[in-house]
Amino acid sequence: MMRRLILLVALGGAACGRAAPPALPPAPVAPPPAPLPRAVEPRSYAALDTAPARLTIFLATTRRSVTTDRPSERYGAEDGDSLQFAAVSVNVPSYRVRGTGDLPRPTAMRDNALAYRPDAQRDFFVTSTIPVDSARFVQRLAADLAASRARDLLVFVHGYNVSFEDAAVRAAQLAADINFDGSILLFSWPSAASVTGYVRDQQSARNAGFQLLRVLRNHAVAAQPDRVHLIGHSMGSEVIGKALTLTALADPTPHLAQVVFAAPDVDARVFRREILPRLTTHAVHVTMYASSDDDALRASRVVNGAGRLGLGGDSLVVIDGMDTVDATRVTADVLGHTLFGNGAFLADLAVLLADGRSPTERRLLPVKKDGLTFYRFRGDKR
Repeated sequence: MMRRLILLVALGGAACGRAAPPALPPAPVAPPPAPLPRAVEPRSYAALDTAPARLTIFLATTRRSVTTDRPSERYGAEDGDSLQFAAVSVNVPSYRVRGTGDLPRPTAMRDNALAYRPDAQRDFFVTSTIPVDSARFVQRLAADLAASRARDLLVFVHGYNVSFEDAAVRAAQLAADINFDGSILLFSWPSAASVTGYVRDQQSARNAGFQLLRVLRNHAVAAQPDRVHLIGHSMGSEVIGKALTLTALADPTPHLAQVVFAAPDVDARVFRREILPRLTTHAVHVTMYASSDDDALRASRVVNGAGRLGLGGDSLVVIDGMDTVDATRVTADVLGHTLFGNGAFLADLAVLLADGRSPTERRLLPVKKDGLTFYRFRGDKR
C-alpha cells in the first residue's frame, strides 16, 4: 500500500510539471599547472674562456641608496631600515687573464676619488645598477630563472667589512667559478666596510635578519625556483641565524635545499641551541666549512668572549644534522678566512649545490671526533 502511495505522488508531481531535478554533473577537474619555463641546456659560462662577460645578479638590500654617478656606489653603508631591489650587472674578466677563484679589481691608480677607469679585459667591477620595485624584481628574477635548466636560486649573504661593490663582484665571481645553473640573489646588509667597524657590523647583521626572512618567504618563493640554496659567509651567518630565530618552527619559512656556512662568525652555542634545530626542519642539508688557521675568527673569539662556529682545531664543532668540513688544508686569503678564491673549495661547493652529493662522494676524508664524523680536504698542491 505504501509503495503504491509513493508511486502515485511521484506521478502526480510529474503531471504537474514538478519533476525531480536532474543530478548535478561532476565538478570539473582542474588541469595540471603548466610546466615552468626553462632552458634546454644548463646556463653556459663558456664565453669566459676567451673574453670578458657581464653577469646579472639580483640585489635585495637594506643599505640606504646614495646619489652618485658610479653604479658601484649606488648603495652605501647606512641602514635604510627597509628593503630595496636592483638588477646589477658585473663585468667578469676571462680565464685568459685570471685563474679560477681570482678576483682582480681596479688598482688605486684607476679607481679613486678623481678617476674611475676599470679595465673590462682584466677587472671585476659593477657596470650598472638598476633599481626596481619589488614586483618588477620578482618578474626579472623569474625571467632569469627561465634561462637556466635547473631553475636553482642561490641566495648569498656576505660578511663583515664588505661594501656593496665588494659583495656584488664576489657573488658574480662565485656564480662564474662554480658554473652555477640558475640565478644569484645577493642579500646585502649595511656593513660599514671598515676593519674598525666590527661591533657596528655585528649589530647591523642582526638587524637585517628580519628583512632576509621577508626575502626568503616572499620574493624568492614568488619567482618559483625549483630549489633555493643559501650561503652565508663569515658574519653573514649572523644574518641567517637571526632570520631563523625570528620564526617558530611551524611558521611558513620556505623550504631550502643546501644551506652552507663558510667560515661562520656566529656563537657556536647559539647555533647549536637555536639555529640548527630550525634549519634541519626547513633545509634538505646543512654544511659548514671551518678552519684552524682562521685569524679573523680567532680575533672574533677574543672580542665576543665566545667560541665561533667556523673555528677548527680543538674548537671544531661536529654535530648531528650538519656536515662539518675542515678546510684548514686548503689555501684561503691572508687571514685564512675567505675560501672563495680556492679552486678545491669552489669545486667542492659546485658539486654540493648541483647534485647534493655527500662528503664521501665528493672525495673528502672522513675523520672521527667524539663518536661523530667530520670531513677534511685532501689539501692543496704545495
